[in-house]
Amino acid sequence: MKITVLITLNVLLIMVTNNTFFVYGQNFNNINIFENIFENLKNRIIDLTKSVEYTIDIKADQIFPNDTIKNSVLNKREPMEYLIPILEYKLLGFDIFATDIKVRTESSQIEEENKDKLRIEFPIMQAKNVNVNNKIFDLNYENIDLSSTYTIYDSELDKFTIHIPVYVAARYLPK
Repeated sequence: MKITVLITLNVLLIMVTNNTFFVYGQNFNNINIFENIFENLKNRIIDLTKSVEYTIDIKADQIFPNDTIKNSVLNKREPMEYLIPILEYKLLGFDIFATDIKVRTESSQIEEENKDKLRIEFPIMQAKNVNVNNKIFDLNYENIDLSSTYTIYDSELDKFTIHIPVYVAARYLPK
C-alpha cells in the first residue's frame, strides 16, 4: 500500500515537473522552478475536480412545466428557454428547494447502457430563490448559477439524472 502511494506521488511529481525542466533548464532559478511546480500541481488538481460530479434523479414533470415544452425538448429536440417554477430534490443529505429557475436547453441523442437516451445541456440554469438545509445548516441564496449542468433523460422511466460538476456545487458551500 505504501509503495503504491509513493509510486503515485512520484509519477505525479514527474508529470508536474516535466514541463518545468524544459522551461527553466537553461536559466536555473530555484524560486521559479518551485513556483511553477506548485502552479502545475494546482492546475492538475483543479482539472481533476472538473470531471467529478454529483448526480441526482428527478422525475420529468419537475423539469418541464407543461407538455408543450416537454414535447419540444424531448421529441423535437428544439433548443428552448423557459422557467421551472419549483424544483425539489435531495443531495448529499441536504433538502434543496428552488424556485423561479431560468433554463435554456440543448438536446442531443446518446447511447448509454445500450439504450438510446437524450442528453440535455443546460448552458443556462439560474435560480432566484434557493433553500438548502439539513439538521445542521439552513442556507438561503437569492441567485444561484448552475450553468454547466446537464441531464440524461431515460424515456422508459420518464426521469432525468442530473449531473452537477463538483466545481459548480462547491461555489455555494458555507464559508
